[in-house]
Amino acid sequence: MGPELKDNDELHFNRARLGARGNILPGKINYFLLVEAGKNAVTSQRDVMVTDASVTFNYIPGARIRTGLFKVPTSEEALVTVHTSFPYVYFSNAATNLLVENQVKSTGAVSLAGASNGAPVSAGSGFRDWGVQVYDWFNKNPWEFSYTLMVSNGNETEELSNNDSNKDVTGRLQASYVFGKSKGSNREDASVWVWHQNGERGFGGQNFDRIREGIGARYQKGPWRATAEFLRGDGMIVAGPNPPFPGQPTQIGVNEKADGWYLEGGWRFHKDWEVDLRHDVFNRMTETAALERQLTSTTLGANWYFYKNTRLTLNYEWRDLEVPNPLAIPAGAQRNNAQLIADNLGDRASLQLTWFF
Repeated sequence: MGPELKDNDELHFNRARLGARGNILPGKINYFLLVEAGKNAVTSQRDVMVTDASVTFNYIPGARIRTGLFKVPTSEEALVTVHTSFPYVYFSNAATNLLVENQVKSTGAVSLAGASNGAPVSAGSGFRDWGVQVYDWFNKNPWEFSYTLMVSNGNETEELSNNDSNKDVTGRLQASYVFGKSKGSNREDASVWVWHQNGERGFGGQNFDRIREGIGARYQKGPWRATAEFLRGDGMIVAGPNPPFPGQPTQIGVNEKADGWYLEGGWRFHKDWEVDLRHDVFNRMTETAALERQLTSTTLGANWYFYKNTRLTLNYEWRDLEVPNPLAIPAGAQRNNAQLIADNLGDRASLQLTWFF
């Protein structure tokens, strides 16, 4: 079980958050603060982390400006309000692996092809970064068109400053058909979006590209919801501990590629009950045949909204790890171990209580 990978089962507070939002100058300046104290990737280095600390200025027509620490405009999963609108316990494999970033350092020679060894030097980003964002939305009858452009550090979220002169640039465009006068985090609409992120990371005394991009669509109306999204990464790809046990070096490709997608849907068949189904596929290290792995998960979920602002989520994940090119791995222990690890990936069951106030 993540993030420590030490136990096969455990009970913990996954996300324990305390936040505040409000107006500094009504209609012109607002703020948002959020502190994280749960047990997850964001708090893997420290018990308490500030995850949001932003101020938004609404003075320029068509160009609202937000500055500080907040979510980078990437995947829909990264942007969704978790406690009110995310129906699963865990994010898809593609979003988790490509967008929750741990800063890493080299622990040996850097290989420009294949993989190098490294070690994390920060907690997970939680889809966030320090930066400045310009954004707004425009309504035309039932249609809404929105844009956002963000320049951010590309560094660990614990640091206000950047660790080099490079900046990440992220942009997202979205078009939505809004049903009726629906609004809020669970708005009823049909939306399509596209996003792109471009940056660099230092590793072993050199800089390497870190590119992420995606495209997706969502439909939500009445008791039905459906979402589909495709994500890809180019340049720096962090594959995690190799082999996947505590204390092992982190496998890092500096000129690698990865891609993934998910398709999910939900049915609110009763005011207090919802069933959900998601299928996601993630292809990692696709530039090197011996390193390529494909992780596939199918998640069946149920949400019981048994009290105002309180719900119980039950998920069961059928998980499968494939070694697409076993003959590219040297025969013997290396090939056997790769196949054994893949064959022994287990399914995962999770039960989560969410209460917000």
